[in-house]
Amino acid sequence: MSHILTFDLGTTYFKVCLFDNTGQLIAVRRASPPIVRSKDGRCELPAEGFRQVLTEAVLDLSCEVAGGLCDVVAISFATQANSFVLLDEHDQPLTPIIMWPDNRACPTEPLIDELSQMDGFYHTTGIPQMSGQFMPAKLLWLKKHEPKIWSRAKRVCLISDYLTLWMTGQHVTEAGTAGLTGLVDIHKVGWWPQACKRLSITDAWLPRVVRAGTDLGVIHHETATTLGLPQSCRFVVGCLDQYAGAIGAGNVTPGGVSETTGTVLATVRCADRFNPAVSAGVFQGPGADEHTWYQMVFGDTSANLLEAYRNSLLDRPGYEALCDLASEVSSGCDGLRIDASDSSGHSSMFVGLTELHTSGHRVRAILESVAFALDEQIGILCGDDQPPLIRSVGGAARSDLWLQIKADVLGLPLQATTCPEPTSLGAAILAASALGWGDLHPLCDQWVRTLPPHTPQRQRLD
Repeated sequence: MSHILTFDLGTTYFKVCLFDNTGQLIAVRRASPPIVRSKDGRCELPAEGFRQVLTEAVLDLSCEVAGGLCDVVAISFATQANSFVLLDEHDQPLTPIIMWPDNRACPTEPLIDELSQMDGFYHTTGIPQMSGQFMPAKLLWLKKHEPKIWSRAKRVCLISDYLTLWMTGQHVTEAGTAGLTGLVDIHKVGWWPQACKRLSITDAWLPRVVRAGTDLGVIHHETATTLGLPQSCRFVVGCLDQYAGAIGAGNVTPGGVSETTGTVLATVRCADRFNPAVSAGVFQGPGADEHTWYQMVFGDTSANLLEAYRNSLLDRPGYEALCDLASEVSSGCDGLRIDASDSSGHSSMFVGLTELHTSGHRVRAILESVAFALDEQIGILCGDDQPPLIRSVGGAARSDLWLQIKADVLGLPLQATTCPEPTSLGAAILAASALGWGDLHPLCDQWVRTLPPHTPQRQRLD
């Protein structure tokens, strides 16, 4: 039986997953990247540590599978955006991988704001506004504060580009992921010369831009040997993790909507065209073909709040236990609310807290706060054109209580999928399509397996 191997390059965890040729998850290995954080806001991942942690995860996963990875026919990925590394003329790292949460470039230089205000910026890039966490802001910081490194740099690689270079020797980037740098013309699926020139980035620095699902051919002989993969294994370009999650949720038809409640709350709507008249704050990017676009909204009110609260407790109970406590509390939480600007997990995060409020109240207040944030995102994306159903992925989709709260708040059905790693499944579907196993839509119909939807059980919550 043929298998597909995927890399999910998340912010908190990397995940290596193995899927069979029916889309069933065979094995998964999670690994914590050795990210180094400092008090001055830096957030870095040593490039060698990146390769090492992925190598170890693949080899560990291989030990769990009968016969190892000898039947892997393709590799693909799902990735974060705006995490990058500078390379020298020999493709050796000049910097660590500077992760997107890195705040060294905050507040931004005036040039970054000027880029965001260029004529046609939104229509060209699909980016509402850049911040200090975007790659251009940190490139400008490096140019100003690390001139020796800047003078030696010959290539810039996003984190998934670095994976691609390691696997194939090709300097290639995926259009949707690169699009979130604010430097790509998403209509021409190529770098935007005017923006790159403003940052003194030459064409020689930049990877070739391709769409998700592009087959780059077989991986390097040395890489295959190191990872225990067959020499015939191919590398298929994946995509941004949020888009991969949408594909893994079966959200590939215009009008479809999916949401991910993870480190951030992200809602994705599939469209058949770029819409220049969407609400403020909507990101837009290219899909796997010229007829597919994704519209997306991000927010910080998400499962990170529940994780912070859990980490504040001495016994650090499991999420299922916390949700059990919340199930005993009625909607509204007896007046308890969340200050979403405070993600400490401590008492300061709760508004209206009294001695009568239990841990269950606190947890339910978080669950409801995220549900209301999701409702706001759906409104921004869809307006009055509400979807008939929303697909839910991410860790929070495993909580029946949370899904039901969301359904009640939104007044819409919420449906989870059976695959515990839908983002990786989306990457596997891209690879399967590139291998000729089927077109994207029928593969989603076959591989995305769903659970019964949670329908609203009461009048819409306010």
